[in-house]
Amino acid sequence: MKTLFANCTMPLSDEKQFCVEGNKFAPAEPPFAETIDLGGATVLPSFCDAHSHILAYALSLTQADGTGLASAQEFIACADRFARENDMGELDLVTIKNAEKLPDDAPLEACLRPLHIQMRSGHGGLFNGAARRLLGLGEQAVLEENAYLAATRRVPLPEGEALKSAFAKAQTRYLSYGITTAQEGILTREMFPLYDRLLPALTLDVVAYPSPADFDDALARFRTTEREAGERGQACASVFMAQGTLTIGGVKIFLDGSPQQKTAFLRAPYEGGGSGVQTMSAAEVLDACRFAADRGTRLLAHCNGDGAAEIFLDALEALPPAARAICRPVLIHGQILGDDQLDRIKHLGVIPSFFVAHVRDFGDTHLKNLGEARGMRISPTRSALVRGIPFTLHQDAPVCEPDPLDAVACAVLRKTKSGRRLTGQEIGVLDALRAVTENAADQYGFGDRGRIAAGLRADFVILNRDPLTCSAEDLPSLRVVETYCKGRRVFPAE
Repeated sequence: MKTLFANCTMPLSDEKQFCVEGNKFAPAEPPFAETIDLGGATVLPSFCDAHSHILAYALSLTQADGTGLASAQEFIACADRFARENDMGELDLVTIKNAEKLPDDAPLEACLRPLHIQMRSGHGGLFNGAARRLLGLGEQAVLEENAYLAATRRVPLPEGEALKSAFAKAQTRYLSYGITTAQEGILTREMFPLYDRLLPALTLDVVAYPSPADFDDALARFRTTEREAGERGQACASVFMAQGTLTIGGVKIFLDGSPQQKTAFLRAPYEGGGSGVQTMSAAEVLDACRFAADRGTRLLAHCNGDGAAEIFLDALEALPPAARAICRPVLIHGQILGDDQLDRIKHLGVIPSFFVAHVRDFGDTHLKNLGEARGMRISPTRSALVRGIPFTLHQDAPVCEPDPLDAVACAVLRKTKSGRRLTGQEIGVLDALRAVTENAADQYGFGDRGRIAAGLRADFVILNRDPLTCSAEDLPSLRVVETYCKGRRVFPAE
């Protein structure tokens, strides 16, 4: 049965109509079983989430919100209020997310309730004495990077219906933002049993990236059939459900931290000193690159600072060209990249994925930490564009809401919270839209989505307005009205 969607605006195409047959786009040739007049509405391909952590986002919906809190007393009051509202016991641990800075830990040590306060970046946090005793941690309250991530793995996770409910809400949010392919940016071994329970409830395609240490076990646990892999055009593992899939898409490594916490690893020091944190040695990075190439799988590398990027690019350059082509490397975040590194990125075939919402949310901090010259060019999308480098944009949920249209607005406006414009690296709306649609699909190696064309999956969204005709200042008001996946409307739910 062919359905014609007529009278629409398609910014990434010259067409004014398109056709869906079953779960795919089809040539717009009659006869049509149905014609739907869209009344001039704007239509885009649905979005591929270039980088986020969907399970962590789901868990964040079960946590207290520390936005705007400053003192220890405010955090304690927030935890007590959250515990009362959620029928928690007096000694149950409460996690408070979105802290912009950590309070003095001395008053927290006297608090009987176990408290875990997480920085918004996710790269650091604080455990009070009660939490450290409960989780079997050491004496240090404030932790960063590898030590912090290791500690968070001891925090109890929601179970049973609470977990399923949180994940269902997360999927609905992703669909409401027009995302039909989501990412699990680091699939740890501790998350395996959680996904075992969540698989029947998947409504999205989720692509997961374990560490090299966990990759083989993840591949064995979540394996596809050859037929399914062939249909997807990929040699990877996936579990096929009635609606969504879980796919092991490659491996993920972390080379540094975050620039707002001065833990991103830099080639030149921060203002006031210090070069950040290098979380992997050059030899370990090279081993990870060789591992991905040997397994014939993709490689994602978290590199915020240019020092971390340099280590990653050096390792890739040490690989034979055929090996680099196999692992199709992706540099995640790329906040601080020099033009010399972008030249190498193009030569080595690396896809940079920029977390451009940093400009709005942390741009003022970056100007202070990095100085004027480096701070102005964070997320250098224009420098990548003029070099002909295909790049993507991401939101790194739960750091930001998983809204690709928000990333588009940030890439065009480049305005900080204080209202300052970080000029020189802004891009046009069309290039930003391509970054979250066709470029994002290419980052995954998915040839069956990311564009509206006959034969591809019928994944598309309808917007509340045309991004090409509204002013740049109005771009933050762009919203998804409807989301379709495989020809079926999934938001709002049918």
